[in-house]
Parts: sequence; structure tokens; C-alpha cells
Amino acid sequence: MATKNKARQKIKLVVWDADNTLWNGSVYYTDKKAVQIKPGTQAALKELDKRGILNTLCSKNEYKDVEAMLKKLNINQYFKKPQVGWGLKSEAIKKLHKLFKTPYEQMIFIDDDPFQRAEVNSQIPNLKTIALSDPIDILNIEGIKPIKETTEDKQRVRILKQQRDREQAEKKFGGNYKDFLRRCKIKMVIRKIKAKDWPRVIQLLNRTNELNTTGNRHELTKLKKDTKLNKDKILVAELTDKFGDYGLIAESIIETKKRNTWLIHELTVSCRTMGRGIGSTLVLAILHLAQESNIKKVQGYVMPTESNWRMQPLFEKRGFKKIADNSKIKKYEFDLKNPIKPYPDWIKLTIKL
Repeated sequence: MATKNKARQKIKLVVWDADNTLWNGSVYYTDKKAVQIKPGTQAALKELDKRGILNTLCSKNEYKDVEAMLKKLNINQYFKKPQVGWGLKSEAIKKLHKLFKTPYEQMIFIDDDPFQRAEVNSQIPNLKTIALSDPIDILNIEGIKPIKETTEDKQRVRILKQQRDREQAEKKFGGNYKDFLRRCKIKMVIRKIKAKDWPRVIQLLNRTNELNTTGNRHELTKLKKDTKLNKDKILVAELTDKFGDYGLIAESIIETKKRNTWLIHELTVSCRTMGRGIGSTLVLAILHLAQESNIKKVQGYVMPTESNWRMQPLFEKRGFKKIADNSKIKKYEFDLKNPIKPYPDWIKLTIKL
């Protein structure tokens, strides 16, 4: 039983080496200008942060060099109380252990250098030390994986690696961005929610900040009860492209209790699909579905937050008129007597209702 509990021990602190672990190259030598972040580092750090896992640094370097590189690579915000210097790494990690008040069993140390890992383990044998050629693989380690995984959680590493491939392909593509999207063979399916989708829908609502029209947070049992009581229409969207399968990447909760009007109460899109027209496609699909149901008007609103500025023009760009505007809410309305704008031509859309 003790072995099983230890295996399920939640990791609370990840201690990263810097050179050739977070990035390729060394910030101390004359080739520091050639240092490049390892593909996947930002995605891994962002996901760890979402899971409530802290990150820190243990690096043999000059502090000013490491600090400058973290800022240059735009990852400095993820690291708390970094230990950078020329002393033994085991001593630096002992200091981190005291600063964070975290048991060694709830920490993990990542370093590309087998000598440094061995030195640390000689002094702290109950600390897990590993090397990672791909930073995203940290998310597959026991203790970092969520105990109650959704389908998307289980596929998270694969999804993030596919996303990295997309981004690298986009950088290499020399033409127009929309031409690039057309070559990606993007397929989107919009359908009604199924029972198995609820954990992922809650995850989207509660974890998504940028592509979220309201920023509202929900509790699963209450949301299921409320939407059933209100007879809301709940749509979800799945996405694939030539790089792989994104899984379930968007949701919308639509109030239908008014006789001739639908209200888009919530609309959330996974940030990893940003810039692909997913939110606009979902809004346009809702307009078509409302029209087919003989609805006269569709309303939507945005509650401005610190992070969701990208969603604020969503409705106006689809032809909605602004009907209310204050610091807390911006409300929009689409009269279905008006023509609906076309779908993005790089998305092959299927609606299954």
C-alpha cells in the first residue's frame, strides 16, 4: 500500500536546469546570442502552471545572464525563487526545499547533465531526478498527470506536440497565413453535448481565459442541473487537421427560453486553436441553426476581463449590432432577416444534431 501511495504522490514543485534543458545552448559562453528555447518549453510551463504546479530554477550560471534569457524568451513569469550560481546543485535544491517548504518526495529535478543528477541524488536520495529531451514529456510523469484525467488530459502530451508541429510548420511557411490554413486540411464538427463531454466542457469554462466571452467559472453538478432546468441548448466542437486530432476544443451554452430569441450565454474556445477562426465558425453555425428553427434574433454578450480582449470583437465582426455597452457587459444582437456571413473557407464544417 505504501508503494502505491508514493507512486500517486502529487508533485508540487518542478526544479529545472537552464542550459540545454529549457533552451539549447549556454548563456555563459560567447555563443549566448545563438541560444534558442527548446520547442515545447513554453507549452510545458504553461500547462504546469494551469495544473497549479510551481516551477523554479537551479542553474550553474551568472544570475544576470539567466535572468536576461528568461525575459528574452518570455518565460520569466513561470519561475519563483530561482537559484543561480556556481555552488553545488544539491545545496541549491536543499535551499529550495526550505524556501518552498516542499517535501523532496513532492519535488522533481530536471537536468540534462548526468553528473549533476548523480551529485544531487548522492545528497538527496529521495528526490526524483530526470533528463528530458522534450520538455512536454514532463506532463506524462506520474504525480504531474491529473489524478482524475479527462479524455483530453490523457491525450494532452500528444495534442501539445501536434500543436508544436503546427506552429513550426507555420513559421516555415513563407506565404499568406490564410493560404497556410487552407493547406492544413482543418475539419470541424459541431454537435450536441454528450454525457461524456461534461468534464471537458467544465475544464474549458474554468481554465480558459483568453478565448472566453464571460470568464465565468462553474461547478459541474450545478451547471448540469441549471442547463437542464432551463432547457438550454449546449453545443460542442471537435477539430482535426493534417497534423492530428485536437479533441473537443469549444463549447457554447445557448438559452432558448424566449420565444423568438436565442441568447449565447457562454462561448469558449481552447487557446491552442487561436487564430484558426473556430469561435467565428461556431457563432455562424449558431445563427444558421437559429434560422432553421424559425428564430427571429440571436443575442450574445461579452463580459470584458483582463485576458479576453480577443473575444470582444467576436460578435460585431459577424454582423451583430451592439445593443448595450458598459464597463461590465457588452451585449449584441443579430436580426436573422439579415444575411449571415460566410464560413471561413479553410474549415470543412460538419454539423451533427
